[in-house]
Amino acid sequence: MGENPGVIACFYDCDQTLIPEYMQDPMLDHLGINPQEFWAGNQKLKQEAAAKGIDINSENSYMINLIFYINEGKLPPLSNADLQKYGRELIVPYPGLPEFFIRTKEKVQRTYGSHSIKLEHYIISTGLRKMIQGSSLNAPGALDEIFASEFLEVDGVIALPARNVGFIEKTKYLYEASKGTNVDPKIDVNKRIPYSKRRIPFENMIYVGDGFTDVPCMTMIRKLGGQSIGVYDSNKEKSQQEVLELLQDRRVDRIAQVDYRQGGEAAQVIEDSILRVAERILREKK
Repeated sequence: MGENPGVIACFYDCDQTLIPEYMQDPMLDHLGINPQEFWAGNQKLKQEAAAKGIDINSENSYMINLIFYINEGKLPPLSNADLQKYGRELIVPYPGLPEFFIRTKEKVQRTYGSHSIKLEHYIISTGLRKMIQGSSLNAPGALDEIFASEFLEVDGVIALPARNVGFIEKTKYLYEASKGTNVDPKIDVNKRIPYSKRRIPFENMIYVGDGFTDVPCMTMIRKLGGQSIGVYDSNKEKSQQEVLELLQDRRVDRIAQVDYRQGGEAAQVIEDSILRVAERILREKK
């Protein structure tokens, strides 16, 4: 089954999946900007561009809007280091994180390591990579990679979008991880790699998300033999309604409340899915 068929990979959306809000909101609040006004400004930016025949996707629009706020003096000049600092100081994960990432890795290693089976955790987010990197989610040993949007700096100030990760673009990173280009940059993601030689087969993948913007990843992974899990915050009625609809539409296999503590609902459901994959790999090795 290829060079390392024993890799199991969990992929997570970030906002409202691992943390209760959009990661930019506490930073904007901290800097004296009303988050609702900021996000409304994104829609206005998109509408003004559309009137000129230009289509700006939502991920680019918020990055451009953030730069406009800096240029107009509504925000102080921000560097990537500042974004990392605000991620460290202001992002508060759901209960049980990042310990869940480390605990499940250790359990798989303890139970299946002798059979060359290992677990990896990835975040794929439309949010900002530097903020996630700085946050407690990125504790030592917790995450294997963060795929998210990034800025290019000019004279120490974020000035241009370098990469934006939208809900469709997220699927690209599933292919990258499957082929192993994130581990070995010499591998061309566009070149054909026989499925048997993929680093992570899709049936070894589990995707965890909270809503409709996760549908492309959820659907793709399920169609290719993996598992998708919808998580919801029971304190938010809309959150639960969305994942119930995802379950009814067969976009996800299971749903769970966002509690990643030992014995918490999301922790139990995801860990059960991980162990199912591990047992299947073990059977195939025999």
